[in-house]
Amino acid sequence: MKKVLSLVLASLLTLGVLAGCSGKEETPETPGTETPGTETPGETPAEGGVMYSNGGPVEFFEHPWLNPGVFLHQKVLFDRLLVADENLNPVEGQLAKEYSITEDGSLLTMTLKDEIYWHDGEKITADDVKWSIEYALKITGLNGVFATTFKSIEGADAFVNGEAEEISGIKVDGQKIEITFAKTAPDALLAFTQFAPLPKKHFEGEDPLAFQQSKFWQSPVGSGPFMVDEVKLNEYTTLKAFDKYHDGVANYSIYLTPSPGDSDPNLVTNAQAGMVDYAYTKNVEFAESLKNVDGLNVTQVDIRYTRLFYMNKFKGADGKVSPLADVRVRQAIAYAIDMDSIATNLFKGAAIPANSLTPNEAGKAEGLNDYKYNPEKAKELLAEANWDENEVLDVVYYYTDQQTVDFMAAIQSYLKEVGIKMEFRLLEGDLNTLLWTPPADPVNGPSAVEWDMAYAAVAALSLHEYYNRYLTGSSSNSHTPSDAKLDELINATNSTFDNAEKTKAFQELQKYENETLFTYALYYQPVFVVESDKILEGAPKYGNPQFNYNWGIQNWKLAAE
Repeated sequence: MKKVLSLVLASLLTLGVLAGCSGKEETPETPGTETPGTETPGETPAEGGVMYSNGGPVEFFEHPWLNPGVFLHQKVLFDRLLVADENLNPVEGQLAKEYSITEDGSLLTMTLKDEIYWHDGEKITADDVKWSIEYALKITGLNGVFATTFKSIEGADAFVNGEAEEISGIKVDGQKIEITFAKTAPDALLAFTQFAPLPKKHFEGEDPLAFQQSKFWQSPVGSGPFMVDEVKLNEYTTLKAFDKYHDGVANYSIYLTPSPGDSDPNLVTNAQAGMVDYAYTKNVEFAESLKNVDGLNVTQVDIRYTRLFYMNKFKGADGKVSPLADVRVRQAIAYAIDMDSIATNLFKGAAIPANSLTPNEAGKAEGLNDYKYNPEKAKELLAEANWDENEVLDVVYYYTDQQTVDFMAAIQSYLKEVGIKMEFRLLEGDLNTLLWTPPADPVNGPSAVEWDMAYAAVAALSLHEYYNRYLTGSSSNSHTPSDAKLDELINATNSTFDNAEKTKAFQELQKYENETLFTYALYYQPVFVVESDKILEGAPKYGNPQFNYNWGIQNWKLAAE
């Protein structure tokens, strides 16, 4: 039985099974035909040369208020009020020269530095910060940590409801900003290490509901160490050092190739062409290929990124009880799957079997059940639950790579061995509706989605992002019926600003999750940071490149060209 996965993969390679239903996208051609270095668009490169990267705009620059650091341009064009370390712990000010927060987290005070400027040469003011917070609450698609934090500010509800013209809990006095919270905002400091204020004057008369469509995002004016130099959308973008940057001026420029998302399909091709000096990827196959490119170094970084099966426990529209409503069935599924073997063989060691949504980081609960591969235990649990072997689980996924199809085939084979039938299918269309529509009745259902298990991932800035969606009545809780104990445990993590108390609350929640498997965390996926030998001195430490931390990119040293 330990060789099930190897046999599945071998049959896929030999017979070509399922290749036609992978939905794998063709890799687009790399834009442009010039050999790197033969032509340099825009101005003459800075003294330190050019650093090539990806994450450039396709149709527009992605704004930083949803995914605050997915694209390199978001991280280098904009500064934040505070800075986080590589573990995303707030450590110092960035635009703020000083900050303080009361012990209970009810009052946050930040004072901006004196000599900070937008890229158009205008001073950055506390009014810009206040306006940015208020404007952010008017847009659609605001990052969850930002939304939760800002809605906790005194007067935010009245502002959002149109009962007030400003948020009363934000006070500005010169360059000092005081934010009073009406309720606990456990991620307040974290939020301000990721939230980038924007220049108010550039959005006058703009519709916040069309925020991303603003002309501003064709060539944004930021506050970070680099500014826009030349933009050829979907071709290339060059960034130059901002000579008024408050924390040291870079002596090199950046050339960005366009990326339609954080998984750049052209990464390997561009790297082989010498057009990647810094990038990151979560694609294991890409990482393996890049290790073989001369002059490139690939570093694996563990991050908060968990792949999982959402388990739909609501009854069906026909009133039928969910096959996953019984905890013993959920536990049987976990015992039936050999995640150690999958991680080693399918993911080539670049996956860590999970025992909770929470990755293996400091403060995680100890003694959790790893649900090690035990098909006999799985069969016992299924017998106790009176499992109907005619039941067929409907499993959906939305990733379009072949590795996902191979993973689904492996899961199908493992479950078959213990008497569980499963079919899997690629979910296409309006994924938000098909995956996350909650039932009208969050206690009794019926389900508003049509699947038993959904293969997905969570890339979390905060641990709260892992769990808040399981609360009764959550706008994306399509899968977990109301559970008073679960609500109590989740609310406990949200009701304190004290780090020790939060850690304890999360540990109790992790234990309950591990016992009841209200969701089934499969594995933790790392990210791979790619750097060329041209970077002589880069970030002091590796952090999660999807977010913002103290990487000091303006101080990087590049080899002379």
